[in-house]
Amino acid sequence: MSVRDHLIDITPLRTSPDFRAIFIARVVSLFGLGMATVALSAQVYDLTESTFQVAVASMVMSITVLLGSLAGGVLADRMDRRGIIVCARAAAALAFAGLAANAFSDNPRLWAILLCVAWDGLATGVSVTALMAVAPTLVRPDQLPAAGALISLTGEIGSIAAPLLGGVLLTLAGPGPVYAFAAVTTAITTLLISRIRPLPPGVGEDDDEDAAEDTGSLMVAFAYAWRNKVVGGLLTLGGVTALFTMPVVLFPEMVAEEFGDSDLILGVLFTAPAVGSVIVSAGSGRLTRTTRPGGLLLGAAFLGGVATAGFGLSGLIGLGQAAHLSLAVLMLALAGGAGTVYEILEYALIQHNTPDRLRGRIVSVSTTQDTTGDLLGDVEAALVAKWFSPAGAAVVNGAVCALTAVVVAIAVPALRKATLPLEDEDESGGGTGEDGPGAGTPVPAGDPRPATA
Repeated sequence: MSVRDHLIDITPLRTSPDFRAIFIARVVSLFGLGMATVALSAQVYDLTESTFQVAVASMVMSITVLLGSLAGGVLADRMDRRGIIVCARAAAALAFAGLAANAFSDNPRLWAILLCVAWDGLATGVSVTALMAVAPTLVRPDQLPAAGALISLTGEIGSIAAPLLGGVLLTLAGPGPVYAFAAVTTAITTLLISRIRPLPPGVGEDDDEDAAEDTGSLMVAFAYAWRNKVVGGLLTLGGVTALFTMPVVLFPEMVAEEFGDSDLILGVLFTAPAVGSVIVSAGSGRLTRTTRPGGLLLGAAFLGGVATAGFGLSGLIGLGQAAHLSLAVLMLALAGGAGTVYEILEYALIQHNTPDRLRGRIVSVSTTQDTTGDLLGDVEAALVAKWFSPAGAAVVNGAVCALTAVVVAIAVPALRKATLPLEDEDESGGGTGEDGPGAGTPVPAGDPRPATA
């Protein structure tokens, strides 16, 4: 087995021009968005000198992304997805242009910032949901894990590099140029996506018996998830892990109490999960070629919970400060890596087990879980920390995630035994290579009772 077998699989980029265009667009967009996020927080604080107002701006963004995701899921299952993404990204570019114009003005207004943030949140929610729904139509089913790994890797690298670059540009030039840069990068992504082929929903699913009864509502998607044990099990497990995830909101208090209120150590704790994620994504070659991902996904969810609990225990077992920090960073990196394994396989399994006519709405439900989980999870972790301690809250959250993974593994054998197709199973049809008339045509996954159920 060569080293190359363990490196991230870039086959989707080589064989699908449309996926390659969307991938490049995503990379460009992530850097613009990440840099703008830093500028937004800094500008709001400079204008108001209020951390509460910074939180309000963040809340406006989260709520509008949530609403946009729900709307985007319905739209993506009714209209051409390329057109939806192009319109949404164009709208986001206008929002960044508005932020730049406000920042360059002699008297920047907070209400203008919040209005542009809300507009961008809605546009981002719509475009992200539609974008996630199109990937299975651009790559073969056996390439879904590799596509998920590529998407995950760019997200983690962007989360590390973009804020750093944003901070540098903000220091040198102020928020206006940062927003202008975000507007330009978003316009570039709009142009890139406009050049791919049309992406209507439901392609290749004429044999889907339930399609005629699909009213286009979210309730149809929930009903499908109830029938399909793989999708239903994933949404159940994802909902719990989103709520009881790594309590990063407690990092500042833990650092203040246990590490002398060091900003450097705080930065290390925030970075550690992303480092673990990048390592796993970069070395995901063997992972993305697995044909029985269900058990591996459940194992990753369990390991992530154990690592989160281990992070909390590192502050409760009386280690010296150096040993405590080393163990805490190791557990955070392990949790980040396990989370990436889960994310890659969850993406592939949901996409493979959902018919194309429902992908937009199923993706919107999953995205909504993540968004609401982040919001409610911070509140949950803070309440538990008051009863115990920040470290105790991490132990509780980790234990809940690990226990849920065990319960789902026992209660949903279809998920535990779920499979993905081998490459040679898809060579005869539905490929996404650049050659042949069938390029880019998805293989239907419309049966609500998967073969592994």
